[in-house]
Amino acid sequence: MLKFLTLPELDTKSVLNVVEDNFRKLNLKAYAIRMIYIGEHALPKEEIIQHFSRSIELVNSTYCEINVYGLLLVYDSYFVHILEGSEDTIHRHLRFLFRRETNWKAKRSNLDQPINVDSETEFLNIIMADNTETEDVPERIMFRRLKLVMIYHSIRTLLFTKWRAVTARPPSLIGKLDLFGTLQDHLEQLRIFLNKLTKICAFAKADENLSFEGLKVVDPKMEALPEVALIDFLLQSPHILPLRETAALHRQVEDFKFYFEEVWPLPTQFTPRFLYKLKIDDSFVEPLPVMPWEVVKKEGDDEERDEREEHTDSSSD
Repeated sequence: MLKFLTLPELDTKSVLNVVEDNFRKLNLKAYAIRMIYIGEHALPKEEIIQHFSRSIELVNSTYCEINVYGLLLVYDSYFVHILEGSEDTIHRHLRFLFRRETNWKAKRSNLDQPINVDSETEFLNIIMADNTETEDVPERIMFRRLKLVMIYHSIRTLLFTKWRAVTARPPSLIGKLDLFGTLQDHLEQLRIFLNKLTKICAFAKADENLSFEGLKVVDPKMEALPEVALIDFLLQSPHILPLRETAALHRQVEDFKFYFEEVWPLPTQFTPRFLYKLKIDDSFVEPLPVMPWEVVKKEGDDEERDEREEHTDSSSD
């Protein structure tokens, strides 16, 4: 009697199992991204660092799949922010930062308004208001410009284990950058900028107490700092998207309309889709089908033509 042989049990895994195993090996709970954005600010260094630090703390204090860590490089009027985390936590940081900016503007505008104590001081307030109209009103703005430089998706290794901010005085750029140059010129400056940030990340990973204060001109850290002219060039570049627009797209779902949905009657085999967009003599345009009455008409025309030919032949004879 033959014994029935059974196949060994195969260890079948779904796509979810493979993804979970990969996350477990990388010690992650979700896909991690790295975002780099730059901007021009209008606040003192300590104050702008405080706004960034507060928004990061609010994000990390809530539920996070991956905490937001990174490095903030602050100049007198410019900054470079490198962030790592999940897509949800980083965009949450941007929402908190923009909301904090809105509240800060509202608070400053309330402080600028004059306060009327009673009716007796109304005349004095009018005189003071006339005097203040001639004076320059201070600019109440936190960010003048913001641009998103780069996003790295599905990164395997995180470079930062905490968030920190450093201040620096960058070197001057020798030469001028052509804002009206070709796309290749803009990409070359972007490559130079990213190479400098790669060096800064390497310094930050090697030294937990990284500082750019009191550096000499020949110091490698000084060479790694992106120049102000380079940052301003990237902020003016038309090929780099604004940060506010890209952040708004994170929660916006567009309603796309395809071409065949905007055509009436609906395209069928009797109405080719590209009939009115292409030339008639194009070889890849399918001809319209021949209707039965057109076939009958064609046969009648052929008979008439044959009769005319026979008549002409007989007359010539």
